[in-house]
Amino acid sequence: MHQNTPIQAHVISYRNDPNEGAIYYTIQILDKTGDYWRVDRRFSQFEDLLKKLKLIFGELLPSLPKKKYITFLVGRTQDDIEKRKIGLDIFIQDLANRPEIVASIPFKEFLEIEKNAKDILINPPQLIFEFQEFKLGIRDLILNPETGLLFVLISDCSVINRIDAYISNRKAPWKSEKDEEAKIAVGSVECWHQMQNGEFKNLWTKVYNSQAITCYWDQIASILLIGLDSGSINCLNVLEKEGFQRYSESQEIEQHKARIMGLYYDRRNKYLHSISKDHKYKVFNLRLKELIADFTPDQHELTSLLVCDERRKVFIGDRSGQILIYDIEKQMPSYINKVATGQQFIRGLFIDHQRNFLFSVSHQNGVVSIIDVQKPGQEQFAKQIANLNGKSKSREICWSSKRGEIYVGNVDGTVTIWDARNSHQLFVLKAHDSDITKLQWLNAENTLLTASKDKKIKAWQLPQFWRDPKVMEKEKEIENSISYKKLRESLFQDSKISLEQQLGENEENGMIIWNQPQQKHSGNSFEDLTELN
Repeated sequence: MHQNTPIQAHVISYRNDPNEGAIYYTIQILDKTGDYWRVDRRFSQFEDLLKKLKLIFGELLPSLPKKKYITFLVGRTQDDIEKRKIGLDIFIQDLANRPEIVASIPFKEFLEIEKNAKDILINPPQLIFEFQEFKLGIRDLILNPETGLLFVLISDCSVINRIDAYISNRKAPWKSEKDEEAKIAVGSVECWHQMQNGEFKNLWTKVYNSQAITCYWDQIASILLIGLDSGSINCLNVLEKEGFQRYSESQEIEQHKARIMGLYYDRRNKYLHSISKDHKYKVFNLRLKELIADFTPDQHELTSLLVCDERRKVFIGDRSGQILIYDIEKQMPSYINKVATGQQFIRGLFIDHQRNFLFSVSHQNGVVSIIDVQKPGQEQFAKQIANLNGKSKSREICWSSKRGEIYVGNVDGTVTIWDARNSHQLFVLKAHDSDITKLQWLNAENTLLTASKDKKIKAWQLPQFWRDPKVMEKEKEIENSISYKKLRESLFQDSKISLEQQLGENEENGMIIWNQPQQKHSGNSFEDLTELN
């Protein structure tokens, strides 16, 4: 049994129902509080469970025993049924060993957990706000909780609609292109502001004849950058002293030849950093209106950009799974290191400044790579230290240092929540009906923002405790008692797996790297922080 799962389940027997002409397999379930019960399930119900779980967890699930061809002339033998029972026992044990599956609705219904052991359940995230006033799919967003300012990038996700819009928006040769907006929006940026009553008011919208892909907001400089599918970058000045009611300036920078994948504004030098699918990493001087750096790191598309201003370092992910590190302390960026994750298509990057961990997620197979980037100034020694196997087709990643949790958004509208302390999934949240395109963690509110191509933004209140600490303490006391051990042995005496051995093996599944000393940096000074327990 996994040390974090609240139940243990085994297929202990089977019975033939002559009225239905079917075989029922009896599953015995024991929770750590000492309660136990049984459910009878047909093989077809196991198949239905697996189909439902695949919709939530993808293909990273155990397999059912293979079916054997049966006719009225050739029936099941006793040996066939016994082999299937053993296979189903292994299948249900593997599922019960994963806390995130135990917390899922299909599994809870299959084993009747809510009916028999409601106290052991995980507390799910609660939807507290839903914003659905958008006409197109959401590609990116930035919310500033302090000012109540919200920028939302939306784009038409239909190829046919985009082609129609391109034709309709085409201007005659004698008409000026300068600062003219598209007639039909292919993409746009919307500026919203939260009122005192909590509702959001739309202040202004700027539309584009290209998909709006990514944005970056510098609150101090009042500069908003919009990266477009065409390779252009739109730079807007949005002043707080004017109540963000309008943008005062707009300049179009023809920076790349393909989709913009990442942006950053360096207010110290007034530099605009950008990466694109055209394989280019460029730095543009906004003050002098000139290009100062044009890098082609390798032959692969650049897919993700993260800039750590405290470190003065740039981290760039590419389609081949490499993470490139540049130093921007001086005016001209300089290459210092490259970390190969062994994955494909880095879709997201996030950094924990306290523990010096960099997180990335692969779009191809959903693997979360954890990289030790070392103390500031020692990034040339950065190295990969762990992988977490997630769901394929991941699009977005963010991180809560306070909770020690990783959040990964997937194309099927789910968010996988990882506990980084012991490298296991806590919960899989079905948040949207389409691709998750943006996640933002709001630490003060203990809230996760999710946005999707389904044209919605949602705010989720995460539980203070995933499970009731009092129940977990009670479980711990009971689990160590002699009576509980005797009960477990009597219930599962025919089990093929050594329970004590399995329990011992799982106790060492913790994420050892998490135990290294935490450090907080400010400039060149360091101070130790308290271990996150």
